[in-house]
Amino acid sequence: MKQLIAHALKFTHSQGVRQSGIMIVGNAAATGFAAIALMIISRSLGPEQFGVFSVGFAIVLMLSRINDVGLSFAVQKFASRSDDRGEKNNIYSYSFQLRLIAALFLMVIGVLITPTLAAWLNFPQQHIITIAFFLSGCTVIYEQLQAMLHSLQRFSQSVLTNAIQAIIKLLSAIAISLTAPQAILPFFISYIIAPIIPLLFFRKLFPAWVKVDLFKTYWEEQKLLKGMAFHSGVGLLALGIIENIDVLLVQGYLDSYETGLLSGASRIALMFSLLAYSLGSVLQPRVARYTDRRHLKSYLKKASLLAAASLLGFTLLAPLSHWFILFTIGPEYLESAHILTILLAASFLTIAVMPFIAVFFSANMPWYFSVSGILQVIILVGGNILFLPEFGLEAAAWSRLVTRVFLLFFTVGLVWVFWQRTYGIWAKTSQST
Repeated sequence: MKQLIAHALKFTHSQGVRQSGIMIVGNAAATGFAAIALMIISRSLGPEQFGVFSVGFAIVLMLSRINDVGLSFAVQKFASRSDDRGEKNNIYSYSFQLRLIAALFLMVIGVLITPTLAAWLNFPQQHIITIAFFLSGCTVIYEQLQAMLHSLQRFSQSVLTNAIQAIIKLLSAIAISLTAPQAILPFFISYIIAPIIPLLFFRKLFPAWVKVDLFKTYWEEQKLLKGMAFHSGVGLLALGIIENIDVLLVQGYLDSYETGLLSGASRIALMFSLLAYSLGSVLQPRVARYTDRRHLKSYLKKASLLAAASLLGFTLLAPLSHWFILFTIGPEYLESAHILTILLAASFLTIAVMPFIAVFFSANMPWYFSVSGILQVIILVGGNILFLPEFGLEAAAWSRLVTRVFLLFFTVGLVWVFWQRTYGIWAKTSQST
């Protein structure tokens, strides 16, 4: 018992744990503001109109993943490792440059494909899709700022930017609900543009030496980021599809009302998934620096404890699904209570697996991100296409849960392989021969 208490005390005094605590608590508060904004929007619009809102929002999130092309992970990995300020600035500038070019390209594509996409989704408000393509750049710029802050381990500033955009969302939602409660467009536009507001405070968030130059050519950075960006880009794109494609598929196969039910439950579950992504944002740049057995072994013990705690959290919160819906998005959405329970399981599995995913920022296995992402998309999209028409919303929820179960076993299995090849039996056998 004394040994267990000693390990627990050592665990809580770890710098990584403290930073994780700042990110999780701070981002949980910011997520709370954004979640309240969504609750106000969902209650004001009702399930059917909120389904329309959610389709547009899902498109924005997917476009931000397409735009990322793996740059967030690459910036965190390589800028975190570098001690040279000039090299860091070049990495920041080149990644920002690529994001802006991709955003402009997606705007042009959006104009061309919007009519076809709206017809495929049986979507009643085509202009929402057009606006989603044009405003997705706001989310892209916000994610670039976050990646830069994480690479500098400025986690307090990261939490602050998250809080600013979340508070803007909340204030806008309150104002619109009081003046035009049934108007989708003001809700949608204000919610999408809020993430760009922290850009106004750029100089306050970063050290004075951080400078972004968008008009230079960065050949060395292109070579440095290319391999990591490709694989993590595929992984991030897959993540964007996994988090949002079921909303689009439900809209296409069913209707806006059921899309609203799924979106409402998904937004509640997403609050817990965001805890996982906040945790990952802290762990990824830290683990990228781990190069010896002792540090990694200690880290994996902590990762196992975090995974166990997340699974315990699900068992405590799962019975509360009905009450989560009743006191957040409202009684109109109670039909989706059983859907929320399944989605909560998927969210807590995301928390459990995130510490193990961070290991691949240290391991030389960049293909993990692309392979795991592609396999998840196949499972999720395949499950929805095969079972959604017959089983409805439950098929969408179960497909997401099965996808997360696969990710957990796939990731932990590859971490074990990496350990054995690097430090375990396989490594000793290789050295002896």
